[in-house]
Amino acid sequence: MSASPSRATRAALAGILALGAWATAGADTYVLIDGDRITGKTLLKAAKTFRVQTPYGRLVIPRAKVERILHDDGAEEVVNAPEASPPPPPPPLRLVLVITGKSFWYAWDPAKGTTVDPTLRLELRLDEDPVATYVDARTDPQDLPGAKAINTFSFEPDVVTMVPGPGAALTSPETRPGRIVLKVDLPAEMAGRHRLRAAYQVNDGTAMEPAWRDVAATTVDVELQDGTAAFLQVRQDAGRMEFSGFTHRRMKNVETFRLEARPEAPE
Repeated sequence: MSASPSRATRAALAGILALGAWATAGADTYVLIDGDRITGKTLLKAAKTFRVQTPYGRLVIPRAKVERILHDDGAEEVVNAPEASPPPPPPPLRLVLVITGKSFWYAWDPAKGTTVDPTLRLELRLDEDPVATYVDARTDPQDLPGAKAINTFSFEPDVVTMVPGPGAALTSPETRPGRIVLKVDLPAEMAGRHRLRAAYQVNDGTAMEPAWRDVAATTVDVELQDGTAAFLQVRQDAGRMEFSGFTHRRMKNVETFRLEARPEAPE
């Protein structure tokens, strides 16, 4: 036989029920910026705070922490609108050069007591603005034993240094025998038609004070479009280049090195 609840117990239960009823009647729900929620009666709305009576006591909620208030009548009051996420940046434009043919090379035989900088560069320009430079500073003495210094341009990752132009991004060249693939990502605002110039350069100055000179170059029109990579085929032919002479050994017929670029359909 169960005992009936005592008068104190009945009073406590009545208080809990009353408290629950109070919490739901005429209460507002404060949705905070971090996602938390506080429910209670709004006692005061000040310029910088809200004073709210909750079942557990009074709270002062900073206005800056409240995203919105859900009122008991179903109305919604926006206090601090959530910041809209910025739109994603437009994808970059991609320029792809597929280089085939002979490697570019250059040899030096400096006068006694002088030195040369054997660094070679391949520079890419769009409308005369540099967008990518590939630098090979390593000599290759085995390629021409008679020269004091020779450099055969290499795109191998452990040899070449890549220098992107403003806003450009470069990926490591893809190399395989007879074929090099260069990829240049450019800002979306560069969409449109441009004049591309590709040039191999030698340094007539020093490593500290360079004076770069084009020795083989080509130009071609290229159309950069959003969502479509622009492919260019670059064919290289050494022509009649040679390093010869009796008393003054030097490079000859460098101008016969052909560097020809033309648009190519993607694979």
